[in-house]
Amino acid sequence: MQTVWDSIQLAAPHRPHRRIARGVIAGFVGLVVLVTSSCSPADSALARIEGRAEQETELSPCEVAYQGAQHDQAAFDTAITSVQRSQASRSASEHWIAVAANCTGRFAEGSMNSALALYALSRIEGTSPFSDAIAAVPSDAIAGSHLSSSEASAIALAEDRAGFGIEVLAARSGASSDSLRLSDNHKALAQSLVSLHPETSDPREKVYAVQQLLAHPATITDSVTGLSTTTSGQIEMDTARAIVEAMTVTKSSSENDTDGDDASASASSSSSSSTSTSASSSNRNAEDSIQALTVAARITASRAATAFALGFPAFRAAVLTPARS
Repeated sequence: MQTVWDSIQLAAPHRPHRRIARGVIAGFVGLVVLVTSSCSPADSALARIEGRAEQETELSPCEVAYQGAQHDQAAFDTAITSVQRSQASRSASEHWIAVAANCTGRFAEGSMNSALALYALSRIEGTSPFSDAIAAVPSDAIAGSHLSSSEASAIALAEDRAGFGIEVLAARSGASSDSLRLSDNHKALAQSLVSLHPETSDPREKVYAVQQLLAHPATITDSVTGLSTTTSGQIEMDTARAIVEAMTVTKSSSENDTDGDDASASASSSSSSSTSTSASSSNRNAEDSIQALTVAARITASRAATAFALGFPAFRAAVLTPARS
């Protein structure tokens, strides 16, 4: 018969294991209590309210637009059907307009790349570049553009000069309905821009020098890139460049990074640098500044796309190359 002592002896070898298990459990419970007590509910709530992780992963309007444009380019490059290429081009044009309006130092890049996308779209769909240019910026968009008086005057002068130049070429080579419509569109847009600020003197000269046009009625050398182009295409590209100049200030290449500050940030402080001349010379708020840049970018893209359709070299290096010294 097994005695009490025998039972104790039989159970003895298992006791060390029990003590170890109990010790591990006790240590784990103690650790949980320690961690729980060291992190109060207030601390947890504070960390959640700050939302640092969410803020660090949230993209700015500039970043959203730029990434969208890059995605559209990839979609265009891998597209199989014309429908897919058309959709990618249309989307890219809008994303590049957003880049021009929201990214510091990228007005020229955004508007000119938008023009390249518009030109690609017109070739895919077989639409008229003249009709596209005329429909690009409706008159009510100009009326609500929030362009400053200096911006409106500079763009109006460029548009009026272009209207005169296209009209001269049309008269010399035999007037075509498309050329006359384009000339009238330039002049009408100039009139709308002048009407924005009736208190400002009219910058239009109505008549401009014609020596270059008469000497080179068909082709001419672009003074910026040194490339040969059609004279009509040169007129349209010069107009686009004049708008870019009116809307931007010179910035060093080091400031033109892909994740730069957006336009709303630069417009909110009078002491910060700005891509828009009006953002630094008027009390226009951030939203109005972006609207002005958007409208100006659409005009720029429309004129540059027309330049491509008329024979100006349609590739990025030709439109984003700085002026030669």
